Amino acid sequence: MIARLRWSRAAIVAAIGVAVAAPLGGCAPVPRPAVLSQADEVGKGAGAVEARTFAPQAFLHGEKLRAEARAAADAGDLASAQILGERAIAAYAHAAALARIARADQGAADAQAKVAALDPEAATLDGEQLRVAAEADAIEIKVKVARDAQAVVPSGPADPARETARLAAARALALEARMLCGAAKLLAASPTPPPASAPPASAAPAAKAADPSADLEAASAEALRLEADLAAPKGSAPIDHATRARARCLAALTLARRAGTPVGKAPGAGDALLTELSAAGSWSPSRDDRGVVVTIRGAWKGASLTKDGESRLAALGRVAAAHPAFPVEVVIHTDKDPTDKDRAEGAARAEAVAKVLRAQRVERVEVVAAGARAPVVDPRGRDRARNARVEVVFVTPEAF
Repeated sequence: MIARLRWSRAAIVAAIGVAVAAPLGGCAPVPRPAVLSQADEVGKGAGAVEARTFAPQAFLHGEKLRAEARAAADAGDLASAQILGERAIAAYAHAAALARIARADQGAADAQAKVAALDPEAATLDGEQLRVAAEADAIEIKVKVARDAQAVVPSGPADPARETARLAAARALALEARMLCGAAKLLAASPTPPPASAPPASAAPAAKAADPSADLEAASAEALRLEADLAAPKGSAPIDHATRARARCLAALTLARRAGTPVGKAPGAGDALLTELSAAGSWSPSRDDRGVVVTIRGAWKGASLTKDGESRLAALGRVAAAHPAFPVEVVIHTDKDPTDKDRAEGAARAEAVAKVLRAQRVERVEVVAAGARAPVVDPRGRDRARNARVEVVFVTPEAF
């Protein structure tokens, strides 16, 4: 009985062993980690293709890790295969990022090379544009001078009121002629250094022959004679003569500017000074045929400058000293026709102005006593006091 029981136990153990061994011997192989398939897809993707070209070392590192992951899986080391596969994917991503940076750097280098290649062409175009702009401005000035110099249809007799208006206009035009010729003289007196490629001494007579100073002197003398004639006019007002005198002096000023302005040089000095004075905030500069104009009012107490007038004039003198290429023409206007006493006072005022500017080391200055010949408001109106003013003109040395 006992023996039979023991056999039964042995049979049972054997049976259990067979039962356990049978499933183990017939089970399916363990599947490879899914990360290996992902690594294969990443290694063949568009990012990897770009990395192969622009970041080859980083791409080969990813390839190496992927190969090691496959080898680990083949050896049954699934844990190592999982880790190596994930590292391979990360290496591919790193290689793709490096490839994008390298491609961007190459694009930037190509663009920079193109810009460098275009720089000489751009510089040439800029120079040509400046030259054309200078020529266009010079032509515009020529047209303006020619228009002003055109023969004027003689003015016939007119009624007394119109003759009075013509006389006032003629006096204003004659004053403008004298101021324009004065500005031209200031520029003609400017010492200009010879260019680097100065002509030899033998060429001096030819340059002198082209000197417009003779015409300038004639135009200036004509303007002065006209002003004297208009002080005590006889017969009809010489409005036509005054118009021609102004045009002649403007032409002389234009020639003086053109002599000091090469054709290839773009204008800009006057613009720069106008911008500088405007930016200061304490002036209201404007521009006319002479140059940049700053107007000061309330500058006088009798024949002497007020404290504020002297201060403002000195400030403009410092501006002039900082821009020595610009001569200065100061025009003193009154709000009524001067008497003999007023004329004496005007001479003292002119000397006071010149003294302040000389103290600021302004070398080229001309002071013009204009009287009441150039009003800016109705001389008979309530605001006629505005006609009393001092104009400080920075004569522009180059063609506009």
